[in-house]
Amino acid sequence: MSFKISNILDYDTFIALDIWSFKIKVLVCKIEWQDLKIIGSSSLRQSKKDMFEWEITDISSISKSINKAITKACQNLISIPKDIIVLYNSSELIYDFTSVNYIRKSKEWLITMKEIDEMIEDVELRSLEKIKAKTENRLGIVEAEMKLLTTAITWIYVDGQRISNPIGFGWKNIKFNLINIFCPISRFLTIKNIIRDLNYNLISVVPLAISLPKLIEESPYNYDTNLFIDFGYSKTTVILQNNSEIIGFNVLNIWLSIIEEELKNHLNKGYLDIENIMSSMDEKYEEYKKIIDETYNFIFDSIRVAIDDVEKSFFIKNLFLSWAWINETIKKLLLESLEKNHLGKHIVMLDKFLFDENLVEYNNNALLPVASLAKAWKELMAVKKDPLVRILKYVIYKYE
Repeated sequence: MSFKISNILDYDTFIALDIWSFKIKVLVCKIEWQDLKIIGSSSLRQSKKDMFEWEITDISSISKSINKAITKACQNLISIPKDIIVLYNSSELIYDFTSVNYIRKSKEWLITMKEIDEMIEDVELRSLEKIKAKTENRLGIVEAEMKLLTTAITWIYVDGQRISNPIGFGWKNIKFNLINIFCPISRFLTIKNIIRDLNYNLISVVPLAISLPKLIEESPYNYDTNLFIDFGYSKTTVILQNNSEIIGFNVLNIWLSIIEEELKNHLNKGYLDIENIMSSMDEKYEEYKKIIDETYNFIFDSIRVAIDDVEKSFFIKNLFLSWAWINETIKKLLLESLEKNHLGKHIVMLDKFLFDENLVEYNNNALLPVASLAKAWKELMAVKKDPLVRILKYVIYKYE
């Protein structure tokens, strides 16, 4: 079923949920006068047995952990919101860009949201056909088993002129570009069933690649050439952006779990000891330099390949880095690797890039992904209340 703006309900109070790291993170959000406010938050460590390569393996256990995290976040509230938006990140995400040149019947009629919805619905069907080869090559499954999670407009031209708001124009030739992001339907249904069995209402599932860049939309960096890297427990997400447009992303099945295993194998230490090393890397680096350098070099080479896979001539001006255990060592080594591989020069690195003044206390690496999820939903609610607000950048979420 295709999305239409008129289908959006007024979810002014909702829960933003991130389950894709070693801690479940919950933000309880309220939108007042188009301002996003956090009225509750929590994080809860989850068992490693609940995930394999950070895909859900124990639904019962992770459901209990989610319920505990939500209860903790809402402990000072009169009631617990029932509507949830869930962050999603997986190497099984597949995306497709589609550009469409749409000739309207008459330029005398003003462009409406209904007309844009109809254009996009037509493009979605073609996009699913285009990803067939990608799906079979990368995942070994047919396109019928994929679900369209998100469609986002990246740019739009009217009669050859790029504009930021198509509503109300009466021109004839419309050209726009969409990014469509798909995931295996089995993954989506797992999330949906978990939320339903907990007696909550699943509003939407949003890919990290769409939400994370939204944190800088109101910053002076938005129109630069930007690279976002999110280090999760077993995934590294690389997102490329230029001139405020997402130009592609990759999700790698590597990061902390690899470093953990390398240190564990070489040092014969338990996971708690390894976590202590990782969380105090600046102090421990020289002691374990050889192991860490070899592991980081492998990961950084993989990041370079992931960038080249999207855009071979990409030259980074700003790097936005999110990781719960960010440290000066990783920042220094990563910058050196990027510049050594001619991916940028004098790159500006930011590891705190939540520019919304209402969310200042949540501007830390551990919460940036879930904060970006809350901000993405707030944006769509603004479109619902005023379709003339930032229409170019709204995210179209899929509903059942």
